[in-house]
Amino acid sequence: MQGVRPLRPGDPASVGSYEVTGFLGEGGQGSVYLGVSPSGEQVAIKLLHARFAEDEQAVRRFRREAEAARRVAEFCTARVLEVGTVRDQPFIVGEYVDGPSLQDHVAKEGPVRGASLMRLAITTATALVAIHGAGVVHRDFKPNNVLLGPDGPRVIDFGIARALDLSQSMTTGIVGTPAFMAPEQFLGEASPASDVFAWAGTMVFAATGRPAFGQGALPVVMHRILNLDPDLSGVPGELAPLLWASLAKDHRYRPTAEQLIRDLIRAGTAPPPRVPPSRSVGDVHGDSGARPGAAHPPGGRPGGAGTPVPFPVATIPPAKRLRKVLIPIGAAVTTLTVGVTIWLVLQGNSPFVPDPKPTAGPTVAPGAAGGFGAAVASVASPSTKQGGTLRVVSTTSLESTDPGDMYMPDSLNLVRLYGRSLTMFKPVPGAGGTQVVPDLADSLGVASDGGKTWTYKLRQGVKYQDGTAVTSKDVKHAVLRSMDAGLSNGSSYFDFLLDLPAGYQGAYKSSTVNTDSAITTPDDRTIVFHLKSPYAAFDQIAQLPETVPVPAAKDTRDKYGSDVVSSGPYKLESVTGKKVVLVRNTGWDAATDPNRRPLPDRYEVEYEVSSAEATQRLKAGTADAGPGVLPEEAAGVLGDPALKERADAPLTTTVRMLAINPQVPPFDNADCRRAVIQALDLNALRTAYGTEQHPAPTSLLPPTIAGRRAPDPNLRAGGDPAAARKSLQACGHPTGFSGVYLYRDLPAEVRAAEIVRSSLHEAGIEVKLERVPLVDFHRKYGGSPSYLKTNKVGLIAKSWAPDWPDPEAFLSLLVDSREIAEQEYSVNVSVRDPRIDTLIDQAKTELDPARRAAGWTAVEAAVAEDAVLVPLAWQSPLLLRGRNAANVHVSPVFGAYDLLTMGVRP
Repeated sequence: MQGVRPLRPGDPASVGSYEVTGFLGEGGQGSVYLGVSPSGEQVAIKLLHARFAEDEQAVRRFRREAEAARRVAEFCTARVLEVGTVRDQPFIVGEYVDGPSLQDHVAKEGPVRGASLMRLAITTATALVAIHGAGVVHRDFKPNNVLLGPDGPRVIDFGIARALDLSQSMTTGIVGTPAFMAPEQFLGEASPASDVFAWAGTMVFAATGRPAFGQGALPVVMHRILNLDPDLSGVPGELAPLLWASLAKDHRYRPTAEQLIRDLIRAGTAPPPRVPPSRSVGDVHGDSGARPGAAHPPGGRPGGAGTPVPFPVATIPPAKRLRKVLIPIGAAVTTLTVGVTIWLVLQGNSPFVPDPKPTAGPTVAPGAAGGFGAAVASVASPSTKQGGTLRVVSTTSLESTDPGDMYMPDSLNLVRLYGRSLTMFKPVPGAGGTQVVPDLADSLGVASDGGKTWTYKLRQGVKYQDGTAVTSKDVKHAVLRSMDAGLSNGSSYFDFLLDLPAGYQGAYKSSTVNTDSAITTPDDRTIVFHLKSPYAAFDQIAQLPETVPVPAAKDTRDKYGSDVVSSGPYKLESVTGKKVVLVRNTGWDAATDPNRRPLPDRYEVEYEVSSAEATQRLKAGTADAGPGVLPEEAAGVLGDPALKERADAPLTTTVRMLAINPQVPPFDNADCRRAVIQALDLNALRTAYGTEQHPAPTSLLPPTIAGRRAPDPNLRAGGDPAAARKSLQACGHPTGFSGVYLYRDLPAEVRAAEIVRSSLHEAGIEVKLERVPLVDFHRKYGGSPSYLKTNKVGLIAKSWAPDWPDPEAFLSLLVDSREIAEQEYSVNVSVRDPRIDTLIDQAKTELDPARRAAGWTAVEAAVAEDAVLVPLAWQSPLLLRGRNAANVHVSPVFGAYDLLTMGVRP
């Protein structure tokens, strides 16, 4: 064991019910001992200095704050097991991590290098997301509080500095460590941004072996932190910009922990996944995938995270894919620990085909006045009354207000208020909300050259907030500027699709390059897109905010998010790090806009609100819209008739799945695979995933995705062991066989794994469960086909959600065998059928809507026939409408109540 010394005279023999067996160390807060719990588990016991319990108020404060630390998710942090006092001395008992601290490791082994440094940065940033998501501020993040355990780094002592009241302790001894403290902490203030500062200082130490502001006497170090720049010499180039931003003197300019993960993934030394977690959804998301954020190529969200898709039939060169991508860590982390707004969609239990013909009309659809679920497929509290302020709270950080630099659902929901793209999803509830209609354009795109060329004509009379006319050249500039590397949050659909000159780097760096091969503007109202290959669903690409017009003369580049020239019914009044305020744009003309009927006079959107506070404000009516209710709050909402009246539980596009690996015997036999599917107890799995209010899946795609479904003939709601045993007989294993089931270390997947094992056991199939860390799941384990084959893993837990509710968006990357990356992150790990690839190519290029829909149904049916990918549950969150919210409906596209149609009661 690392650094354990024998007990000394005067050391306690026990602390509470824990036997003390060794001495681990001592610091400004107290002494740390190795102990054993009554159950025999090794624990770390921190016995705090007696001075911290000199008055009753201090003890109460300590217990309250330390108890808060127990809410922190376990991954990447050492669990807090007990908080108490013994002989008037406070103590904390935590999980024992058998490994050196980062401080000791660097002192003995030298700086951390290469991929190990990047893993350390990502893991510790993930811990910060968990800590902050529980409403806790660490306040003493430093190398000594990062332990390098055998299963990865763990962060310890979170919340203790607050429990000990750092601001009042400086007179008797500083609880925090000056070399890693943020400037505001010397003034007695601390926030999550202070932890980000300390995290960056810790990463500088890990990379170089010295603190960012050097060492020395306290006044000297304080002076450097308050007044001088950090010393980043020796820090790898891919990390330096992020650490520099995180060490900003002003806390308002530092990234959040979620943004750290996003940018770390983008800067990572390991090859990034071939897709971004497009708007991430996690486990939902429960416990899934991630939101790190860089820009996103086409794709969906594995495990709640997204991923890029190849375009259209051609393969995207790997180098191109590196520019704007994310991996699911961030997404999963955000949704799991912070409660990020989920990718929500309308409820529906029967297949539907949207009307291919666009229809104009009011955005207020007839619907129920109120009641549970009233806003799912209709409008709750319908209203046409104008006026008032709509207040929105978000647990996520502000991604961007620049239309060319956004991709997350919250941002896409908001941008339609002040920006108009060429097309848009119709802002109505139910199935109609999945229909693409013209917006800035006066009709949907006109395809020619077999789908390689798409022409749009802008509506007459559309003007900006300053009264100048919107032109096609402004749309072209908007699309091209979005390709600049500095606008890293946007999608990469246009990058992949357009026939751009080789090496094109966007409107700024490549300002002199002729781009007429990709986009032409024959006149002020006409814009023509030229694609590399035919692509039938380009109208869905044209709805992305990259087509929101930007006049080149008023493009302030990276500052444009604060200077957006509005083309919608609202304009930006103010943008700060945590709040966006919109007011009416008097230059907007309703006659040019059949899709918007703006009701509020003002929108106030607050970011980085804790999940608990967001729910409380929605309950109290001081917020009108916000994120999904946390699982622990759901019973309280549904148990209160007044709150339930304002709640909705829509079915989403997120699907929990089981991938069956045909490269591992006996799963290489289709009948053996069918036996697995037939044995699954989907009803029990719905309980594990918290989706009992919706039916068990009957098809891979949920009914909320446009198009007809192809039912999977092997699925049975309660399982069918008898049918499974017949399939076992057919595959030559009449007495059954065994296999390995791989899943993430997340609550819902842990519960589901036990149910999978139990239901398969009933049919004679024995399953060995293999649980792996969330952080590395997609990159090293569940997303690595070579790992799965080498380690003979036959069953893999997966989650997925598309960028928008459409069969192509859902299926393309998930079931195309040409998208399998054997040695790196891969979304598809089980579907390897050339016949399916051919069907995908045909559907992608089919311009007739009906035949295209039938083509995707054929793809889904072929996947079901192969028995390699099976749905376990369709996800559903719980939403809560504010008490004063009016004209509310769930958006089937943007993952929340549709802000564009909402109003407020007087």
